[in-house]
Amino acid sequence: MTLYLDVVYPAVLVACAVLFVAGGITMAAIRVHRILKWVVSGFYVVTAIEVIALIVALVTGGAPVVMTVSYVFAAIALLPLLGIARLGEPDSADKPSRDKDPNRPILQPDQIARVDGAAAMIIAIAAAVVAWRLATILGAVS
Repeated sequence: MTLYLDVVYPAVLVACAVLFVAGGITMAAIRVHRILKWVVSGFYVVTAIEVIALIVALVTGGAPVVMTVSYVFAAIALLPLLGIARLGEPDSADKPSRDKDPNRPILQPDQIARVDGAAAMIIAIAAAVVAWRLATILGAVS
């Protein structure tokens, strides 16, 4: 548990701050969208490290199982929302036309960047709250 509280929790908070700032800058300057994609990839890595540290805490028996597992699932559930604007990208030309949905909205590249930036900011806040709750739970036990 001290591994999570001393190393992983601060790393997650830094990753959340970087994700939040990158999302805000992407909303203001669309050309930064490429950098946001790199930040999102790094956030996936930090979340994976967070989950591994929590699994180690569960296996060693120092964490309450139900609450910790619930928040681990919450941390993982936030990840698919990063890059949600990819759903608004046009279908590729190599797909057969019968698979294309004529009612599906297509976003412009600037709209995709702004949606990704807003999603990154929201996910950064939510992930920081999840990490804080986990730190509170694990801190109360130790």
